[in-house]
Amino acid sequence: MKILFIGQKKNYKGYINDYMSDLLLHGLRELYGDNVIDYPGSWHLYKDEFKKRNFEKDKLWGKGFTLMNILDGFDSIDRNDLSLKIKKNYFDYIIYGSIRRNDDFLESALKYNNKVFFIDGEDDSHIENKYLNKGFYFKRELKSKIDKVFPINFAVPKNKIKNKICIKPEYLLSPLIPGKLKTYIYEDEKSYYQMYHNSLFSLTYKKAGWDCLRHYEILMNGSLPLFLDLQKCPNLTMTKFPKKELTEIYNKFNYLLSYYNPIEIFKKKYLSLNNIFNLITYKSHNTDPNQFLDKNPEVFDYKNMMLTYTRKNLTTENLAKYLFEIKNKN
Repeated sequence: MKILFIGQKKNYKGYINDYMSDLLLHGLRELYGDNVIDYPGSWHLYKDEFKKRNFEKDKLWGKGFTLMNILDGFDSIDRNDLSLKIKKNYFDYIIYGSIRRNDDFLESALKYNNKVFFIDGEDDSHIENKYLNKGFYFKRELKSKIDKVFPINFAVPKNKIKNKICIKPEYLLSPLIPGKLKTYIYEDEKSYYQMYHNSLFSLTYKKAGWDCLRHYEILMNGSLPLFLDLQKCPNLTMTKFPKKELTEIYNKFNYLLSYYNPIEIFKKKYLSLNNIFNLITYKSHNTDPNQFLDKNPEVFDYKNMMLTYTRKNLTTENLAKYLFEIKNKN
């Protein structure tokens, strides 16, 4: 199968990468190899090209963690004569990985009856209606059912997923607290992953949108997300994410958040009356993870279950397959 993948063209808010686009490209490349032509070229994913350009990783969302060095052979991809190939229907599919950031060749693609996919991975719930009758439209933050619009969510490269959980964890709750910038101390992917791997639980919650790569990074490193307000997530957002299971885990174990000073682990928006009460009455608790495990050995079962789920359902390869499953059903 020959695929033209149109990725983000320009910097967006000072960053050059788009998670949804990059993760989907990786999944397609896992399935179809060099038959997937990425244009103008998502060079920041390629080991050789990233090193060659000596680019500052701080210009990548999340410092490039989980996305850097996941592809090889940037210069081996033939990106020549794309306009002519589009006219001749050379490609089986043309996929716009970030349609609101780059629609190059679209007029020609439609004129010559190419099969087109539109991916809208933005944090908002806006739908670009002008594309709905022109191809398959996938929306990441989908709040309600809309004709000809399909949900899509993040994923992770399968080779980044831990093979097993940590049986002697260092932390009961991971030291990285979303929104608390002073805890963002990890300068390389290895130490960042190790922090989650060494944590029984990890706090996470909605950012600008519900879907966030952090949720998946927690899972793929064998930690259990304590996901605030997950039950409020729209049914058509994060449809592949194990929301039911993680809501049950949160309901069972969220009490351990009271072991910590609330002002240290919650942003202002999450300082509910209950949190404020805990802040006033807060007393230090034993946060030794292994003592916690002695009293709650079933946590190992939850961790293994979630790691297995991640490996089976949340890979970029699954993400790429999903597009064609939707196409074949519709």
